[in-house]
Amino acid sequence: MSKYGVGPGRLRIGGTGLPGGTQVELDGEDIAASVTHLSLHIGVDNKPTAVIDVVLHELDADLENPRITVPQKTHDLLVRLGWTPPTEEAQ
Repeated sequence: MSKYGVGPGRLRIGGTGLPGGTQVELDGEDIAASVTHLSLHIGVDNKPTAVIDVVLHELDADLENPRITVPQKTHDLLVRLGWTPPTEEAQ
């Protein structure tokens, strides 16, 4: 398990080479719509590592109290990867 709490899983990458034709599956679930970048790190003496960047939809410009909105698919993916969402604070 990594320092981020992500356990081993099965990652499958495929595609047609055409725009919109990329497939990224994590444990059989298609997560391609939430992925903006994916890097694979593979070495002879190391476990393969995938670094996945995901979509954040919206950031309000109010810098004193920023609010970040995450699409539901991205939220679900982050939770599957070990993220604990923050609790809602009273406004």
